[in-house]
Amino acid sequence: MKRPWQVWLAFAFCGLVLASAMGWLTVHALRVDRDRSLAQANAALEQNVSLALWRMDTKLAPLIAEEATRPHELYDSFITVSTPTTKGEAGRKLVPSPLLTKAPENVILNFECPTFGEWSSPQAPPAEQLELAGENGLPAAVAESNRKKLDQLALVCDASKLIAELPTQPLPSSQTSRLTPNVIDSPAAGNDWQVGAPYYDNSAQIYAPAFDRQLGQVEQPQQSVNRRQATELENEDPFGPAEEAVQQAAPQQRPQMAGNADFTERGNRYQQAAQQEFTKQQIGNYALLSDRNASESPAIEYVSRPVWVGDELLLARRVDRDGQTYVQGSWLDWPRLKGELLAESADLLPDADLMPVRGDDETDPTRMLAGLPVKLVVGGRMDSLPAAGPVDGPLQWALSFGWLALTLALAAVALLLRGVLALSERRAAFVSSVTHELRTPLTTFRLYSDMLARDMAPTPERRREYLETLRTEAERLTHLVENVLSYARLERGRHPQRTERTTPAALVDRCEPRLAERAAQVGMTLTCDVEEASADRPLATDVGVVEQILFNLVDNAAKYAGRAVDRRIALTTGRDGRFVTFKVRDFGPGFVSTKQASRSAPFSKSAQEAAETAPGVGLGLALCRRLAKELGGRLVIAPRNGEPGAMVTLLLPLTQ
Repeated sequence: MKRPWQVWLAFAFCGLVLASAMGWLTVHALRVDRDRSLAQANAALEQNVSLALWRMDTKLAPLIAEEATRPHELYDSFITVSTPTTKGEAGRKLVPSPLLTKAPENVILNFECPTFGEWSSPQAPPAEQLELAGENGLPAAVAESNRKKLDQLALVCDASKLIAELPTQPLPSSQTSRLTPNVIDSPAAGNDWQVGAPYYDNSAQIYAPAFDRQLGQVEQPQQSVNRRQATELENEDPFGPAEEAVQQAAPQQRPQMAGNADFTERGNRYQQAAQQEFTKQQIGNYALLSDRNASESPAIEYVSRPVWVGDELLLARRVDRDGQTYVQGSWLDWPRLKGELLAESADLLPDADLMPVRGDDETDPTRMLAGLPVKLVVGGRMDSLPAAGPVDGPLQWALSFGWLALTLALAAVALLLRGVLALSERRAAFVSSVTHELRTPLTTFRLYSDMLARDMAPTPERRREYLETLRTEAERLTHLVENVLSYARLERGRHPQRTERTTPAALVDRCEPRLAERAAQVGMTLTCDVEEASADRPLATDVGVVEQILFNLVDNAAKYAGRAVDRRIALTTGRDGRFVTFKVRDFGPGFVSTKQASRSAPFSKSAQEAAETAPGVGLGLALCRRLAKELGGRLVIAPRNGEPGAMVTLLLPLTQ
């Protein structure tokens, strides 16, 4: 068999290989799980982003549709419209623009400016129209405030540069003449009248107001698209027929823009679709009939585009009119609009923000709004995907159980290997010890039997001496065999039977002759002292096993204290609680270490130790401990405490 260190080295190598393989599997599994978790988190984030952008675009749709499709005539504070007279003829009068008293929601000002000229706004009428504006609901202070805002916009915005950035693609039907009134005869009663056609494909309709010249009051025209219409437009199809497939798609399938060019093209299609939907909703309503001057040539309106000018967001377009190019549009209230857009996605992306996109900024198109040059920035926790797998999960539990199973398996193998090695060592020690112990009596048997067979005993006394030696060696050999067989029975699981009822006094009487004889073999004397209080206490035990334990204790005393000055071996009985005690004491050198003696292993005594101290295989005390435990008691080796000799106590339970 290999040496123990070689076996342990092989075990350590195998354990290291298994642990390394398990570690690699663990790292690989965690990496795969982490990648899966990252993919899931990224997919969830992208879905939230797509849904948030869809909500924002849906909210923007009415605003952009209204502003992009607004007729160019409405950018004047007052508009000339055709009205029927009492004779059925068309007349003209000035009515306030729907934009005069209040800009649309989320719009600071509506503006208009030629390539080279002054900026104007329907909310900031010229000086000659201030009085009329006041009569129509626009206070002078508000008009002055709007004028300051317009001047502020003129300082930061260059009209010619702005026009150069705008698209040159006309809107559908924008070149149709709007100057020829086509009035149907009015009803017989009142000033309410209808126009059948044409209507403006690119216009927000104005209702012809009931104008009372005597009171100087004008019924306020209805805004082109009120909130209810905007809601209906949003619910039905905010992107119009051109984007129907997009709206029906899931949010995560939202169209992606490949760059600024695609973004521009998408914006153009967005406006055209919105204009078509706007037109579809307005069929059958009243129409705007006249422009500024009946002699003007048709105006051309172009596609609108949102543009950043500094920190201000403008929704502007080109308009060709009267042989001159104008820029028209809306100055959007970006802070307020931004807050409303972010509120739409607060439940999905609570830490998100909207940032402007200017010029040729490289921006992920999947993060941009379709209607505005704005990108969605996902901040805070949502933008920081987890760097590792979840703290708790099925994989973690599986790996934990795997490591626990591997650890338990290695520990079990280690314990088993230790037991096998210990058993192997005990077998080797047993063979060595028993061989040595058997060699002496066998040699004695052979020598004396040969001498007796040849009648070499000179006298009868010497013959009797030879026979006594043979008998002693036979008893020694019998005692060794009995101990080995008892230990073997314990190892096989055969336990002593605690069925015989007796008393401490009866046990001492039964064992005393044999114990005294063993003491006498080495010239020692056995003294027995039975305590009266415990002499007749009942015991249920295996008397033969108790006798074997006491004989082993007396035999050890005879071996190790045989050269002591005090040649006594004392056996005393007593009581310790619910136990009866049998104490065997000698007055020899005692144990070198009581702890070591209390934990001595069977067959732990080598042949060399037996030759130097006393014959034996080191089985006596170990066997006595095992037998005492099987009887329900225990064996205790008392410390010396400065006293000579050794004392071993057997405790057996009393019968209740």
